[in-house]
Amino acid sequence: MMITVFTPTYNRADLIHRVFDSLQKQGFRDFEWIVVDDGSTDDTHKILESFHETATFPIKVHRQTNQGKVAAINRGLTMAEGELFICFDSDDWCTPDAFATIAKQWEALGPEGRKAYCGISCLKVLPDQSMVGEDYTRMRTLGESYVDRFNRRIKGDKWEILRTDLHREALYELAPGERYMAPEYAWLKMGSTHKTVFLNEALSIVEYQVGGISLNNLAHRASSPVSAMRYYQLAFRVSDNWITRFRSSINLVRFAYHAQRASDLPSVMRMMSAVPGWLLYQKDMESLKERRRQGVK
Repeated sequence: MMITVFTPTYNRADLIHRVFDSLQKQGFRDFEWIVVDDGSTDDTHKILESFHETATFPIKVHRQTNQGKVAAINRGLTMAEGELFICFDSDDWCTPDAFATIAKQWEALGPEGRKAYCGISCLKVLPDQSMVGEDYTRMRTLGESYVDRFNRRIKGDKWEILRTDLHREALYELAPGERYMAPEYAWLKMGSTHKTVFLNEALSIVEYQVGGISLNNLAHRASSPVSAMRYYQLAFRVSDNWITRFRSSINLVRFAYHAQRASDLPSVMRMMSAVPGWLLYQKDMESLKERRRQGVK
């Protein structure tokens, strides 16, 4: 099987049909759909059961207690049978030719060429077709990696289609008791050894939800500060310019304060980034305090 489509979901009974409808419309059919229901309390499981009646592709559903998206991804990777692993969020959809385009790009690399690549990355647009962030004009289609993209500071979410075997070797290493980790953590680990096809084409359509991770990034990182530190430690190591290195250092100090571990950092890093890191931490605390005042979780 070429593609595993993976959807982590939590209380998306009213939206998850978008994924199913997109899958039904695909001309390319060599895929499976894995859904990890992360402790939904609405009718998500009933909606998923109803999909079996009309689905023209295999569906696997795993229900678990609420553990967060990252733990759901790690679980989905253990269930995947596809060569490629696509995280398809439960409130998104894609173009009808998305999988055919992905398969064509992947097969064009050839068996030997694919060994050097960890996957394909393409663009996302909003429902009004406006671009999420910037396009891939500044990236070469072939020969570059996620580390190159990070150091070039390409803006905006993208759609990542990843080799399942490599992703299994780059699982999210959540700290005990934490639930969130930047998705870039796995991508940078894979990008340290493998290249990526950067496809300057929009295949994914997204609509950010009020309660979703994308719009609540600070709260998620602040509630999982040790995992955030692990990401910024990796980002610091792969940085090849002073801007990304300094930003990573500042954020590492910032979340070390959230984790109450600032004293554990190397003295050189504390001297270089202590003041801006502390200021960002203080700003975070004010923002989180305002969220609580407004009753936002």
